[in-house]
Amino acid sequence: MDQPFLIRYFMGILRSLARLFAWKISILSSILLAGAFLSACSVSTQPAPTATPTPPPTATFIPLPTVTPTPLPLGIDSNPLVFGIVSESSDPKALAAADQITKSIQQLTGKVMTARSYLSYSLLVSDMSAGKVHLAFLPPLTYLYARQLGFASVVMLTNHFGVYQYGSRFYANVGSQFMSFYDPKTDHSTADAAAALPQFNGKRPCWIDSTSVSGYIVPLGILKSKNINVAGAAFLNNPAAVIRALYITGICDFGVTFTTTGDPRTSPAVAQDLTDVMNRVIVVWQSDPIIPNLNLSFHPSIRSDMRDDLIFGFKDLLKDDIGKAALSTANSYEILDLKQVDDTIYDPLKELVRQTGIDMLSLVGR
Repeated sequence: MDQPFLIRYFMGILRSLARLFAWKISILSSILLAGAFLSACSVSTQPAPTATPTPPPTATFIPLPTVTPTPLPLGIDSNPLVFGIVSESSDPKALAAADQITKSIQQLTGKVMTARSYLSYSLLVSDMSAGKVHLAFLPPLTYLYARQLGFASVVMLTNHFGVYQYGSRFYANVGSQFMSFYDPKTDHSTADAAAALPQFNGKRPCWIDSTSVSGYIVPLGILKSKNINVAGAAFLNNPAAVIRALYITGICDFGVTFTTTGDPRTSPAVAQDLTDVMNRVIVVWQSDPIIPNLNLSFHPSIRSDMRDDLIFGFKDLLKDDIGKAALSTANSYEILDLKQVDDTIYDPLKELVRQTGIDMLSLVGR
């Protein structure tokens, strides 16, 4: 075998080995590339981590300063004191008298005042509860309602027919055989209600009307406080009618009217034709004078120093007949004098109203 042939033979073997090696390298590279691709795909299918957002810094709220308006003082031009009166007929004389009162007190105290007229106590009380009326003369049951709600405080009580308070008097026909517990010489009862009034248990009364303080509210409260129950009542509208009913009999067994400020048996409507009424209709018992007259009440917005000035002003009005006449005309109620009182003077009346169970709102105006 010649040498060139051997060389060619070995060179062929080397070329075959080189091709085989190159083929294995190619296969290995493909496998590695495929593995890398599959690895990349596998990683891409995993959910990307979610980034937690960083919250923005919390703002600190700094409130703006609140401006609280300072209320205007009472008694100046832009905020005058309002004096309320009631005139159901809008009587110009009543309003003129009220204007005269405010001018006199303003001149004396330096407090600016104005008068305002109302057609009813309900309207006056409504404005007083809202602070639109600062002072007014109020009847007893109207005052109890206003005081209960906290928008009125009694300052002075009026003297009417010579007294500051009055009461209730129980009457009966002399033939009814009721026992009298009354001494006409002293004008006082000789026993208390617990001893004198049980004889009316089950009897029929004559009342004035369902809002009369002396002719219904007080006597009913007294009877209830002593556990005395009466029969169905007759309401006769006025004291004279009660006396006449007792005189003729058959309508009621006993009746109640006012006392202290007079005697309805002596009124012309009775005495003119019932000349023997004083002997035929007798007094069985009467209460103490526990019903206050018309009062002067102030709204709580009136300060203590202003309160003293206004009391001084009203007292000054009473120094002459002109001032007394103005007070009487403005209120359609004779006012002879004024005296300072506190709320305790109403305690007996308040308790008797409570005994009746009557709604205070229904008594506004009385």
